[in-house]
Amino acid sequence: MHQETVKQVSPFGEADCESEVKLLKQEYSEYFFYETRFNSLALDPNAFLIVGRRGSGKTALSQFFSFQKQLRNTIAIDVDEPVAFEQILEKVSKLTMQSREVAIPRIAKIWDFLIWLIIFKELKDQDIRIRAACIFGDHNSKVSNFIRHTLSALVNHFLDTKGDLLSELEAILSDERITAGKAAVLEIARKKPIIVAIDTLENYAVNDDIMMRTTAALIQCGSEFNRDHARNGVHLKIFLMAEVFPHLKEEVILNTLKFVRHEVYLHWRPKDLLRLISWRFHHYLRAVGQLSKESTNIKWDDYNEVREKMWNPYFGNSLRNHKGLSELSFPYVLRHTQMRPRQLIVLCNTIAARATREKTFPAFRPETIIKAVAEGEYALAEEVLNSYSAVYPKVGRIVEALSGLPMIFKGNELDKRAPLTSSEWPTGEYSPFAFRQLIAELGIIGRVRNIDQKSGFVEADFEYSSKTRLPLLVTDCCVVHPMFYRRLNINQNHNLRVYPFPEHEEFQELAYR
Repeated sequence: MHQETVKQVSPFGEADCESEVKLLKQEYSEYFFYETRFNSLALDPNAFLIVGRRGSGKTALSQFFSFQKQLRNTIAIDVDEPVAFEQILEKVSKLTMQSREVAIPRIAKIWDFLIWLIIFKELKDQDIRIRAACIFGDHNSKVSNFIRHTLSALVNHFLDTKGDLLSELEAILSDERITAGKAAVLEIARKKPIIVAIDTLENYAVNDDIMMRTTAALIQCGSEFNRDHARNGVHLKIFLMAEVFPHLKEEVILNTLKFVRHEVYLHWRPKDLLRLISWRFHHYLRAVGQLSKESTNIKWDDYNEVREKMWNPYFGNSLRNHKGLSELSFPYVLRHTQMRPRQLIVLCNTIAARATREKTFPAFRPETIIKAVAEGEYALAEEVLNSYSAVYPKVGRIVEALSGLPMIFKGNELDKRAPLTSSEWPTGEYSPFAFRQLIAELGIIGRVRNIDQKSGFVEADFEYSSKTRLPLLVTDCCVVHPMFYRRLNINQNHNLRVYPFPEHEEFQELAYR
């Protein structure tokens, strides 16, 4: 980055991709970190569904499609304005009065048609047949405005007619202008692959049938669309919030074996997070002239070299936490996150801000790191609660029932706390099981896998690192995630360090034991 540009960004980047793209503009492609497995996984022709929690990098990955090099000469179409989806929900509300078995296929047909019209709009200047296929106009407005205009023309027509929706959609899709437009698109895609990336809403109400059915229909459409067209160069990528994905699979999607396949879960590993955060810091320090000599030449695909040359010189190799227990510095910072890039970026920027006030930047003293992590983790906990506010109304008040818990406890304690929340749940939704499910989904409570009293380490599993639910039984030994200690005033009554990392070989690289 140029020095003038770097003055506008934080040392470890911004907490959201939209801000980085706006600030860095064309330089964002240089700032983007390419050495993660998600990049290649997301470009697999079989992959159409990319699932991640808030802050896991969905928007950054959708931006990557426009400058990636694996598929040459790609045409990337980014549909990332949630207001457009709100219009869809409004327009299809009358179509979802039937059973979901009837409604979802109908909405999926609308999605399919809409996706083709978006492609036609973006490619209208490349072939006269494609321009002719823009049967509802070829407006030069933003995608969201185009979607609103198209839906007003399309769905209102269906709602005003007495004919069968599916039959009429089939008739329009078989129109010779649409057929010719698709053929022209496929001709272009042979030389220039086309990727349509749809970034869905960040807040979902799982008890909103319209919202859930519309999203399920998008997934069904995506599965069929990619099956039919990805091998011919037209790819559809749908980014979905992991906060609602379990509910969609269990309650809404009509056939999970048929329509949910080859998902890419944005579960980050330590080496990827370390290299990502170090890459950003490296760019910043180099631009401002503060990069040390030992950090100049780095093999970015080598985790150990990145740690030795880019993390340790600034953060130090180890520290003593607030209890005086020794820890490696990177595992210490990382265990106060839920393994998401945004959370690590926020904590590291908080550390950098404190070091700047203390006039030690770019070196971070152990006490600076400890105080900054304690300061930043509260905000991280609040964001997790906010991300579930539409899934679980009054979630902030519900989790207050955990206040004062010991950091490690027996699972039956949850059933003692659960009744305290009954008045905060929507009518008919409270149960001890629902309470346990909520706190597991949010990643507040995990299940202990191993306690080593001698060394003082506790290893635990949390749902956010899994593709399935994490049941919390009354007989389980449970643990509170370190990120929530301050938010819930947790009683840290043991001289133990909780490491909320899954039992996976890549986490052995942390060597925290």
